[in-house]
Amino acid sequence: MRCKLQTVNYKNLMDLGFPEHTARDIIRHAKKIATNEYNERMMSTSKKSKKMIEYPCSPFDNPRVGIAPTTIVEHLLGFALDNREEEN
Repeated sequence: MRCKLQTVNYKNLMDLGFPEHTARDIIRHAKKIATNEYNERMMSTSKKSKKMIEYPCSPFDNPRVGIAPTTIVEHLLGFALDNREEEN
């Protein structure tokens, strides 16, 4: 069974034809959006769920993390990515 990737890296975007610098900029911008959405969600949630893992900051708020959520990248680009699970 093949499923859609939850995250995208710059190499996935380069496979679609984007230059490396542009692909890295898209990922960087998507990570900023993901971090802002995470911070807003944490601020608006007054009641913390005991089942939810509490992180002090967004997992995407790290310069070493080179991935971004697929949904945000698709929103930035304006079209759906047809990336499938990477082959082993």
